[in-house]
Amino acid sequence: MGEMDLKTFLAYARERDKSLLSLIANFRVDERDGKVVFITEDPRLKSQLLRTVASKLGKNILSSIEVVVEKKEEKKEGEAPPSEGLNPKYSFVNFVVGEGNRLAYEVAREVAENPGGLYNPLFIYGSVGLGKTHLLQAIGNTCVRKGLRVVYRSATDFSEEMVEAFKGGGIKEFRDKYKSVDLLLLDDVQLLSGKTRTQEELFNIFNHLFLRDKQIVFASDRHPKELRDVSDRLVSRFEGGVVVEVSLDEITKLEIIKRKLQELRIEVQERIVQLVMESTGDNVREIEGLVRTIKLKGADAVKKKNQEGSDLEKIKSITAGYFGVKAQDLCGNTRSRKLNRIRHIAMYLCRKLTDASLIEIARAFGRRDHSTVIHGIRKIEEERKRDRRLNNLLAFLERQIGERL
Repeated sequence: MGEMDLKTFLAYARERDKSLLSLIANFRVDERDGKVVFITEDPRLKSQLLRTVASKLGKNILSSIEVVVEKKEEKKEGEAPPSEGLNPKYSFVNFVVGEGNRLAYEVAREVAENPGGLYNPLFIYGSVGLGKTHLLQAIGNTCVRKGLRVVYRSATDFSEEMVEAFKGGGIKEFRDKYKSVDLLLLDDVQLLSGKTRTQEELFNIFNHLFLRDKQIVFASDRHPKELRDVSDRLVSRFEGGVVVEVSLDEITKLEIIKRKLQELRIEVQERIVQLVMESTGDNVREIEGLVRTIKLKGADAVKKKNQEGSDLEKIKSITAGYFGVKAQDLCGNTRSRKLNRIRHIAMYLCRKLTDASLIEIARAFGRRDHSTVIHGIRKIEEERKRDRRLNNLLAFLERQIGERL
């Protein structure tokens, strides 16, 4: 077929057989001399890819690709790693592109191809689980293949590393390390909130790198203007380059679900796809978790879990209605004696009338852990044994709820 670039190859593969993309995700991918080059350390993957491409896309396309098996280099003692914090599984190849993330994807690709260029710094923002970390890692992995020194850190890890450097007398080494990188990727920068000393160090490192045309990429769950307790001068640096948002539209979500099912070798059936669509929000990590559950326990387990979640909501609603309060009040942080008692009763009924775990009940009531659930249930259990009126009330509610579940 002659010369072919990566974009053309992927479009062709997606059109002919999307399952091929799951196999490609196991390779590092590059473009050389008009060919798409797949790089792996596993020789078995090479033969598998060549066979699959030949059978799915046709033997004539083999002339447009090359598969390279690299020997895994053993790290010499005392040798500094060329990069830090990167996971090679993240690439632009296995990032699902849609309307909600296309701009962020295109800008990230440009940054990876021309670091330190027009889009410096790059600030990517959006809700949890929409692919921000994937894009940062993909940029980093691409730049490592160019021989650049790359460091990926979450803001929390960066801050903790700085604190340890101060405590251990190694702050000069800390600064030298970050000032020597070609590409700095800093994730979850909203967690810099209130960390004045960390912000000061980052500001100085930022200026050093920026003045030397070194690329900086940030990611956050919110726009720079919405960051709290972050210095104005640092926010101005965040906004000084390009700010792009990632979101998840329905079509892209559907494609991600199918991709995740294929990666775990689950047959892409319409009923399973629809089940995952209805059971998850706009969060790729949530989708991944649910697909793993289906792989381990089957689709029926997911249906049962959904039913339990619905039952918990019904129990909350019926209990709250009986006592003349709103169901959402039971999920708040109000600690009045009346609401606490109603909340404990509702928790007790959830535990007694469903198979939901303590953790699932805790989440249904907006609690981070299940200790409050245990406390509330035990309290009602003990009181029921000695209080006839409460026993009669609970028996009545159990009948009412049982008729509606």
